[in-house]
Amino acid sequence: MVSAAPCIRAVTYFRAVALFSCCLFSSLVAAATDSGVFRQALDAARNDDWNTLTRLEKQLGDDHPLQAYLDFHRLRAALPDLAPEKINDYARRYPDSPLPNDIRQLANVAYGKVEKWDALLAVNSNEPSATARQCYYYQAKLANGDDSALQAAADIWASGQSRPNQCDPLFDQAQAGGVIDDAAIWERQLLAFKANSHGLVRYLARKLEDTDYDTASDWLETLYRHPDKVDNLPTNIKPEQRQQLLAAAIHRWAYKDTVKARQWFDDHSRRQGLRDDAMREDAGRRIAWYSTIRGIEENRQWLDNWLTVNPDAELLDQRARRTIIEQDWDSAELWITRLPDSEQQDSRWLYWRARALEELNQPDQARALYRQASRHRNFFAFMAADRLGEPYHFSNAQVQPSADFTPPQAIARVRLLRELNEDYAARQEWLWLMWHNDDANVRQLAQHALEQHWYDLAVQASIQAKAWDVLAWRFPPAYQREFEQQAQRHDLDPWLAMAVARRESAFNPQARSPVGAMGLMQLMPGTARKVAKDANLGRPTTNTLQNADLNIKLGSRYLAELLDEFKGNRVLALAAYNAGPHRVNNWLREEDEAVPADVWIESIPFRETRDYVQAVLTYRALFVGLHDNQARTSQLLTEKESQDLYSVSMLD
Repeated sequence: MVSAAPCIRAVTYFRAVALFSCCLFSSLVAAATDSGVFRQALDAARNDDWNTLTRLEKQLGDDHPLQAYLDFHRLRAALPDLAPEKINDYARRYPDSPLPNDIRQLANVAYGKVEKWDALLAVNSNEPSATARQCYYYQAKLANGDDSALQAAADIWASGQSRPNQCDPLFDQAQAGGVIDDAAIWERQLLAFKANSHGLVRYLARKLEDTDYDTASDWLETLYRHPDKVDNLPTNIKPEQRQQLLAAAIHRWAYKDTVKARQWFDDHSRRQGLRDDAMREDAGRRIAWYSTIRGIEENRQWLDNWLTVNPDAELLDQRARRTIIEQDWDSAELWITRLPDSEQQDSRWLYWRARALEELNQPDQARALYRQASRHRNFFAFMAADRLGEPYHFSNAQVQPSADFTPPQAIARVRLLRELNEDYAARQEWLWLMWHNDDANVRQLAQHALEQHWYDLAVQASIQAKAWDVLAWRFPPAYQREFEQQAQRHDLDPWLAMAVARRESAFNPQARSPVGAMGLMQLMPGTARKVAKDANLGRPTTNTLQNADLNIKLGSRYLAELLDEFKGNRVLALAAYNAGPHRVNNWLREEDEAVPADVWIESIPFRETRDYVQAVLTYRALFVGLHDNQARTSQLLTEKESQDLYSVSMLD
């Protein structure tokens, strides 16, 4: 099941009368008593065992709080022969649930597969969200004579990534109708080229019918592999296509050989026909980007001149960062002051400007900037506070529980589902509540979740309400006992492991990343299997990795192993947890000279890993300050981590 769509009408929950509260309490008591029966009934429904389900439903009665889940499976099993009126009736019966949208999505696919277009439109009042379902939806529109769907097909088509197979019939109709023509195919080839989808470029080439595009298409494939052959473009290519090919070549060449791409761009591109101002600016930015992040000295003067004419905020940020990596403190002061004013006031750049001034023997100015940076609550603010020897500013807002809060009926379902270990369904119910209430009500729900020890749901509610200063919701002591047990076993700081889990999954045991990392501490299956084997814990599966206890056991052990590998240095171990130990080893080997801890963190090539290391260390300081009754100072880096110089020697 997936989350509810915004089109479902919002229901106001917080005006319930006392009678409702009594009824809800009675239902909860009855439901708790019948939880074993409901578990059997839900399993029967999932397995299409309707005789057993009917028998068990008689024991549950007609008003069980989770009856919608049993009805859902009856509808699901009846697709695609189910009349669409049944789905719409279901939505009217359960207006405060995510399930009507879930069954609509299943119906969309089921009706689409058998081309029941009228039925599909009857259950979809708006365009679906997922691409495959959109394609079914617009096929249904076309079948009902709505030719505007052809333009929608062209819009879906215009992507540099592959589209689902379900879209092929729609694209065929759009091509037959002339909406997707050779010009559209060529434009998509260019998008695929920029998205590094070389296979899609080749696939689209086979769909071209007009010979006017054949030569350009062949050259696009050539330039993907050999952008340096750009001077060999034939003279008979149309001027517009030529410019597009030249721009594509630079796009690719800047990645493969930034110096030669810059030289060709300066010396030959205009003469070869690249004269469009927008294309030239885009090409220049591409070269400038790789010149900056790769620190290419040969392009440095060109880059600085380009940035003077084109003060791109993102590139200025990277140029200033490059001065930190190189510890060029004179240039750091210059480039930081060229950032937009809003960026200069960010704790990160206040800190680095102070560091530069400190290195340039201007301590008074440096202290003033450190003090300004330290007023916030983030990694660089805490680093600045440590430089000053002052406590961290938590800016923690206190929240008093509301005396007149009445839990909505959906809360009863959340509670029962969690008791049944149906955590995914419980989370979907919670998200539905988040999306269908205003911030004031979401804040009430966040406090309620905290009081129930539903820590992952409290974190989710704090995000939805943008309650950044309510640290009790954002950093609750989730699974503290389990983390402490594993920490004692592995001589590990429990707060560090908790900070990892908070960053990785926001304490959601069901979390799964796009690349397959699982559970609270987001373990990759291969890593989990290796750690489990070493610990004689059996072979973990997708399901067992979503068990909080096992995930904490394996994640804590793995974190402890990384700390042992990197001699207790948490900066390196956390970077390895996120990016892999081999990458950290390579980054250390790439250092020309030993650098301070803060400079090494800033120099981490992957932005995700830089942010990760900073976030986990910051979260740990927050957990310690909030829950361990320790001083809110000097918690970010240990003295050794701070004083060590980072280089290949750390691998000895």
